[in-house]
Amino acid sequence: MYIDTSCLAAYYLPELHSKRVQEVIQSAGDVYVSHLTDLEFLSAIKKKQRMKEMDAVLSDQVYSLYNEHRNNGLYRLADLTPKVFKASEILLQTTKTSLRTLDAIHLGVAYEYKLKLFSFDDVMLKAANECNIKTLDY
Repeated sequence: MYIDTSCLAAYYLPELHSKRVQEVIQSAGDVYVSHLTDLEFLSAIKKKQRMKEMDAVLSDQVYSLYNEHRNNGLYRLADLTPKVFKASEILLQTTKTSLRTLDAIHLGVAYEYKLKLFSFDDVMLKAANECNIKTLDY
């Protein structure tokens, strides 16, 4: 399974779907992330810090915990290879959905690695279904 940033954030920060994300991660077997996921997750944490929803100490702790989980094998890394970018390009060309660039890259990862996508992003889920990328229900 490839987890996108919206679901990953719910795993580490209390959100509406946090319990569901915890259940899915614990029962999923291999959970993949990419370097794009790393960057987007850090951006989401920093945004919460700027919005005064969390302080700098908690922000650092959350990102450190994520990195610890990554380093200890909770997540597997899907490399952003040229094939992933080519798949992303093709997905952007073929979808009728107004897909953003970074979301297309997430979909390209799921497509290229033949992984189910776990996301809360309705636009990305619609594009995934349109492009025959399997998704997990939330």
